[in-house]
Amino acid sequence: MKKNINYLFTLLAVMSLGLSSCSSDNEALGDENEPPVETPQGTPQQEVVTVTDTKKSITTEIMSIPYHELVITAKDNVEKPCLVLYLHGGSSRGDDNQTQMGEAGIDSISNYLKAHHKNAIFLVPQCPLKGAWLGPAQSVLGTLMAQYVNDGKVDAKQNYVFGGSMGGTGTWGMLAAYPDLFAAAMPVAADPTKVGDYTSKTPVLTVMGTADVIMNLKTAQTFVEQLKAQGVETQFEIGEGWTHEVTCIESYTTSRLDWVFSHKRN
Repeated sequence: MKKNINYLFTLLAVMSLGLSSCSSDNEALGDENEPPVETPQGTPQQEVVTVTDTKKSITTEIMSIPYHELVITAKDNVEKPCLVLYLHGGSSRGDDNQTQMGEAGIDSISNYLKAHHKNAIFLVPQCPLKGAWLGPAQSVLGTLMAQYVNDGKVDAKQNYVFGGSMGGTGTWGMLAAYPDLFAAAMPVAADPTKVGDYTSKTPVLTVMGTADVIMNLKTAQTFVEQLKAQGVETQFEIGEGWTHEVTCIESYTTSRLDWVFSHKRN
């Protein structure tokens, strides 16, 4: 009986420590519905992969952009983290630094990184309410990426950019503005013809839906075919019957993310 009481006090102490570590701006994320795995001694097993989500912002003379920094750390991986940038669609614009986090692509990418025990710093900025990812915002995003690359804490050969809808077009724009920065990119439901001069040789995988009435499939396909003719490594995939919204949600499959993250910049 005494042994059982001691065990109960130990378990309550562990639970109390776990509750006191919660923070709204700097949290270790996990599946809150999944109980911790316990060892035979009754002590919760330490997570192999952790995610810490911190709200931050970057301010230049051009504008201020808030963003989430998700640090994904695999305790069984000693490699430097890759740097991942995700650009949201037009409906997530604002200044609350939270609305953009509701996009399905963010969960798909972060879950992939966790499942593959890949160390990463995952940046999710929020575009100003009346702004777009093309134009001045590109300069701020370039400065943001440089802060992480230049401090030597990430692998400069593993920078990746993703985005859907306005964020997909913004992804094309980042490749145009920074042709030598990224190892690979995945613009989804996007219009690459809006980005101006394009000289990037970055490998790119894009997905378009046949029922998308906002972005034109043929326009994107022609652009990608031109890149392929220039020797750029490309993948063009079509979602049959997919609307614009469905394309933005369903595109981030394991096989496509495998393709993107298999690339490293020379």
